[in-house]
Amino acid sequence: MQKARVIRMRHWLPLTLALLTLGCGELGESGPVRISVIGGPPTLVDPNRKAPSATQQVLLGAVAQSLVSYDETGQIGPGLAQRWIVTSDGLSTILRLGRAQWPSGGTISSNEVVRRIRTMLGPASRNPLRPAFDSIEEINPTTPEVIEFRLTTPRPPLLELLAQPEAVILSRKLEGTGPFKIVSRQGATLRLEPRTLPAEGESPDFPAVALTGERAAKAIARFEAGESDLVLGGTYLHWPLIAIAEPPARALRFDPADGLFGLVVQRTDGFLADPAHRQVLGMAIDRDALLQAFNAPGWLGVLRVLPQRYRSAQDPAFPSWAAMDITGRVAEAERRVTAWGASNPDAIRIGVHLPDGPGSTLIFARLSADWRRVGIEAVRAPAGEAHVRLIDRVAPAGSALWYLDQLACPSRQACSEEARGALQAVRASTSLFERGTQLAVADRAIAESGFYVPLARPLRWSLVSQRLNLFRENARAYHPLDRLIRQRR
Repeated sequence: MQKARVIRMRHWLPLTLALLTLGCGELGESGPVRISVIGGPPTLVDPNRKAPSATQQVLLGAVAQSLVSYDETGQIGPGLAQRWIVTSDGLSTILRLGRAQWPSGGTISSNEVVRRIRTMLGPASRNPLRPAFDSIEEINPTTPEVIEFRLTTPRPPLLELLAQPEAVILSRKLEGTGPFKIVSRQGATLRLEPRTLPAEGESPDFPAVALTGERAAKAIARFEAGESDLVLGGTYLHWPLIAIAEPPARALRFDPADGLFGLVVQRTDGFLADPAHRQVLGMAIDRDALLQAFNAPGWLGVLRVLPQRYRSAQDPAFPSWAAMDITGRVAEAERRVTAWGASNPDAIRIGVHLPDGPGSTLIFARLSADWRRVGIEAVRAPAGEAHVRLIDRVAPAGSALWYLDQLACPSRQACSEEARGALQAVRASTSLFERGTQLAVADRAIAESGFYVPLARPLRWSLVSQRLNLFRENARAYHPLDRLIRQRR
């Protein structure tokens, strides 16, 4: 207990000191919108070469455009493409570009956009969205203003994926055509101003932005002191700091994000070689107690991979033990551990890799307590040595294939051949019925494999000042910077 208290203080002390140092301030209704993103400094990266961090995603969405965009509610709207249609068979999506120019001059043509997207989908791409675009068969610039996507399956979530910041269209010089342009940098803060100037005597559609990437403790403290309007990038990892800061309830906003939050098995030696033993890890966890330790409003525990059916032929699969209550699960988990111990006298130790942060301290404490009562010892371990690691990702689109792809083969050791084969059949089939059937097979195989221990939905929170009257929670947990304030005319 004393050790746990020391760990918590190590994480929370910076926030306490920051709150005492900053004092109280008040941010006016005018001037740039001051935004803190929990993470590193805002730098512009090419997502085809490096997966962007949270701060880099926000910057990409501000200074560059995708073919389509998300509005403040998470709905699809125009981007570089002003109009689009989907053919009656759902196998072709056709987009018409609006008139746009690169900042250095020159009209953006369909050829340039297609070149960029082909690079994103190419074998050398490191874009994290690349596997999700598997339904694209061909991309053609049919005229200088029109692009056609030919698809292998009817109506995949193509537009949702194209609206992601990882899918922005950049020039070879990393120029973008987003609503903002970078005008200056001071330390870890970028000043962004509207790219289009208003007519004389009129106000811009949205104000300038001061974008900062910083540690969670400092971001929360600056918001509490009235020195910022918005904190983005909040996850489970730094949620315990909110208990110290105690911001006004109206300032805390939670996105109803779907995705994956759980433990992925990456080593299958010893006790974890048997699926029945891997299932013990999930059976023994008291999810209600885990979520109560965080006390985050509305955070829900889960027992399955898919949040809804999507295009699977069956409802989402639950593991076979899910029908038992927590008392029955714990008893069954203890029975399996005892049976293993009868011929394996060595203690069962499971290495767990979690990112550093107070939220991980709470997660590990609950895992340790729950596994200990059935005879398993949990130890913190580096990523390359751990038996299990935490996964915390918001789904970029409503796609069963995205979820199942993440979990069919978490590592070379941990791989469900049945699930992998079913997903290969999904990609090879043009029949909706066959694809749905194989998605259901993969879902069931992953649920029974024990390679994934679902814990909860991803926790995504923000701190929002009353000045930001357009801010809306949404399922993508994505908040465009040009859609935060409705300007007064």
